[in-house]
Amino acid sequence: MENRRVVVTGMGVIAPNGIGVEAFWDSLVHGRSGVRRITHFDASTYPTQVAAEVIDFEPKDHMDSKNVRRLARFAQFVLAASREAIEDAHCDFSAEDPYRTGVIVATGIGGGEVIETQHTIFLEKGLKRMSPYTSVSSCTHSAVGVISYEYGLKGPNTTIAAGCNSGLDALTMAFNTILTGDADLMLVGAGEAPITPYIYGAFSIGGFLSRANGEPSTAVKPYDIHGDGTVIGEGGALLILEERKHALQRKAKIYGEILGFASANEAYSFFETETSGKTLAKAIQKCLGKSQLSSQDIDYINAHGNGLPAYDANETKAIKEAFGELAYNIPVTSIKPVTGQSFSVTGILQMITCLLVINRKIIPPTLNHHIPAPGCDLDYVPRNARQKDVTTALMNAHGFGGSHTVITVRKDRVAF
Repeated sequence: MENRRVVVTGMGVIAPNGIGVEAFWDSLVHGRSGVRRITHFDASTYPTQVAAEVIDFEPKDHMDSKNVRRLARFAQFVLAASREAIEDAHCDFSAEDPYRTGVIVATGIGGGEVIETQHTIFLEKGLKRMSPYTSVSSCTHSAVGVISYEYGLKGPNTTIAAGCNSGLDALTMAFNTILTGDADLMLVGAGEAPITPYIYGAFSIGGFLSRANGEPSTAVKPYDIHGDGTVIGEGGALLILEERKHALQRKAKIYGEILGFASANEAYSFFETETSGKTLAKAIQKCLGKSQLSSQDIDYINAHGNGLPAYDANETKAIKEAFGELAYNIPVTSIKPVTGQSFSVTGILQMITCLLVINRKIIPPTLNHHIPAPGCDLDYVPRNARQKDVTTALMNAHGFGGSHTVITVRKDRVAF
């Protein structure tokens, strides 16, 4: 098989800190958080009363009335992000082989808010008052279905639900699909809408969320001594992945090349992370090997950094185990103080962040990091963005159940 390479040519974002790539990036660089008091429902009796909600999102501005009525919020986010990404990549699907153009979407919650709402209607008003679209809109695969239908894409397609690393897992699957020759172009996205009374309540009562309700924008504090948990977010994001020669033939702009990935499971605990950090370190080292990179090649790490003290400390330990003394020279940041923990969407946002860092030569800060927590002694780029030439970046994500996914991406160049 020919030496196939996979590049990114388009990006779309619907996020709590901005609708559209430019708004998303501007808030990241300037440290404007999308975490606010919850408005989707009355959370005054909840231990955690803040979340990263997407505001000013009008579905009718991004899709026809049919999809406004039928689609769950998570799928609307993904469909809206797909429109920006397709426009950004200047895709003309009429010129593509539909059987070699596919869709992969990640979601952890799917149409959970539809199930919650319709279940209440069922209990209070009876079966006949339920929406006839309930079964379709609540389906996790609905986002893949509507995107495939809207653009006439008949190639490889699937939905991935693997915890908070699902977004990166979707990227790895699309990467492999192109690399093995099963497709030339893939739409890869993620969508989540978990800010509902029941779903948010489940996480709030589980003890994972910050209780810093007084100042929402400072709630998530990765690697900081005052960190007390994460905050749930919502949104959608989508990337266009292409085989590199295919992208060059149609004169597409290339944001970067995906080099490789690795995944691993701690087999330690469903909720807690192993204190040694060894499994994540092994995944990082494996990813570097598969990417044909050395530790010295990594210029920047976009880490999971969720604000849970134990996780942040163990993640830091893993980075030091993987990179040795070099770890202290690599900028490590987290976007979660700005975007919240939007489950699968975060992985796609991490990739978008890495690509923008590479192309715009600036690293957004880790917001709310002021006093390092014990053991958290790396360069987390606190307070202010930093100018830096970045050629190669690494990102990692973790999911409940012990899963880790690691991916590398590099500035595009003609030859190795």
